[in-house]
Amino acid sequence: MSMVFFNKRNKAQSILEFTAGMIALSLIVYGMIEVFRWGMMDMAERRYDHDAILSNKNLTTEQQVNPNFHEVRTMDTLLYKK
Repeated sequence: MSMVFFNKRNKAQSILEFTAGMIALSLIVYGMIEVFRWGMMDMAERRYDHDAILSNKNLTTEQQVNPNFHEVRTMDTLLYKK
């Protein structure tokens, strides 16, 4: 009788460990996706702004090569929503 109880406890422990591991893994993957999405959106906006500056014929060469032509995009996650 005690052997049956021991197997059920091991099975329950395995289910709990798997659940905890999947929750942690899901949070890590979600965080990676958010960071990559933020980085790609910032690079796309930077490219768009850079093309807009270069196509403007009224700017001087010094204004076109200004490295501070773009403001970094904030991460629009739950912590930074306006």
